[in-house]
Amino acid sequence: MSFLSSFDISGYGLSAQRFRMNIISSNIANANTTRTSEGGPYQRREVVFKAIDFDKTLNKEIEQNSDFLEYENPLDDPFLQRDAKPAIMTVKVDKVVRDDSDFRLKYDPSHPDANEQGYVAYPNINPVIEMADLIEATRAYQANVAAFQSAKNMANSSIDMMKG
Repeated sequence: MSFLSSFDISGYGLSAQRFRMNIISSNIANANTTRTSEGGPYQRREVVFKAIDFDKTLNKEIEQNSDFLEYENPLDDPFLQRDAKPAIMTVKVDKVVRDDSDFRLKYDPSHPDANEQGYVAYPNINPVIEMADLIEATRAYQANVAAFQSAKNMANSSIDMMKG
């Protein structure tokens, strides 16, 4: 694996976790939003990630962006695939889904969004769960930063060794 691809893998991980932190922050910010432009209370959103084979993605980009008509990959040979290293995986944001669990009902007949019985539907957001998810996303972001730094240090060490 080249240094550039390890930088790319960490970069994709950083981007995905940053996106996840933005969605979680939006959930926390809208924890008391009872009316949205779509009608009804805000619905909690979650990010779904998808693992992708980075080697195949990288090779496809090389084929599309290079001047070479033919790109020969030795890993295409079935004999070599048995002894090949495991695939290098990276992550991307696949989709953002809404949590369809029931809204919290709170009795407040004076609220403008109260129903006929006097109950107001609040978003299905639990701040404790959101904070736990935010901590997890932050830790994953930090792990990607550490992996990026390690790759950078290895690249710098290699350059220093080549200098003599």
